[in-house]
Amino acid sequence: MQGRNITQALLLALGLSVALDAAAQSATTAPVFGGWRNLHSANGVEPAQDDLAFAMLPTTAAKGTRFAILDREAKRVVCCMVVSSDRLDAGVLETQYRLPGVWVSDLLNEGNDTPPPYEPRVYEMKRDGALATYVFHDAIEAYSDLGGLLLPPGASIDAAGTVKTGTRSYTLQFQTTTFTDEDGTLDRFTLRPVGSPGAPVVVEVPYATY
Repeated sequence: MQGRNITQALLLALGLSVALDAAAQSATTAPVFGGWRNLHSANGVEPAQDDLAFAMLPTTAAKGTRFAILDREAKRVVCCMVVSSDRLDAGVLETQYRLPGVWVSDLLNEGNDTPPPYEPRVYEMKRDGALATYVFHDAIEAYSDLGGLLLPPGASIDAAGTVKTGTRSYTLQFQTTTFTDEDGTLDRFTLRPVGSPGAPVVVEVPYATY
């Protein structure tokens, strides 16, 4: 009987140790931020494909992975975008989705004057939850419905522009610049950790004119 009690105590201690290790690993895992674009097939393509959402992520993502989006003008986080495809390359984007070449370059973040912060992993996304029927903030020159920043699904943003996800906080800075050929713009989102060391997270979202 005493040996059985010792075995149970050891198993309980082992289980507690594993749970604590998992919690510590979860706490130290950096959240994933990325970009997204809302696109449609090239003019004249039949059947036309409209309102297609694509993620531009710094890491690989499995089908079913969820993200929230930022309505930048309204300073609101809305959930969710859900990964619905395997990773897409330029050939698939051109032949299966029939996207114009300039938008394929946008998704792959090619052709900019400076090296991108990461090589985008491109996925098709489906709108779910509140985002499925969400109406974006209506303002002059507002374009958050065309693309922008992807965040973890539990993230939030306050009036000062501080993004919170889990136990982490980031100061969000936004900058938009015109391409040198004036044929589009590049949006850059910079998330700087608050109260903890670490390099800022940079996300770029190009918008070429087509």
